[in-house]
Amino acid sequence: MCYNKYNKMNGEKIILVEDDPFLHKLYKDVLTIAGYNVVSAKDGEEGLNTIKNNVDASLILLDLMMPKLNGIDVLKELKKDPATKDLSVIVLTNLKGGAIIQEALKLGANAYLLKADYTPTQITDTVRQYIDLRYHLKKQE
Repeated sequence: MCYNKYNKMNGEKIILVEDDPFLHKLYKDVLTIAGYNVVSAKDGEEGLNTIKNNVDASLILLDLMMPKLNGIDVLKELKKDPATKDLSVIVLTNLKGGAIIQEALKLGANAYLLKADYTPTQITDTVRQYIDLRYHLKKQE
């Protein structure tokens, strides 16, 4: 993991798939300020294409309820493709519990965050912790 002198990440690529224009801009800005290289998409279809063109991403932040292709369908497609099946995904949602969250986890999402329960800074902190953990686990292999 490479931090600069301001404790920011250097170049870790995050893919943000979020259809809400306000949240999209907010999350993208906060993650960029934190030093991440944010590649973003505004619906599920665009998100799937963006992910397939950026298989070197460290993490995907994926909304569940989106137009054109929902997050569950995006996860299903990712898991079918050998190039994307092992990418790490954190689901962002306002849906509390229920079958859709369980389905997302069963399809390979690594975690889920309820948007209403996390500030953008807390989401950034969670992203940093998750990337740090992955880095240390890979280092041990």
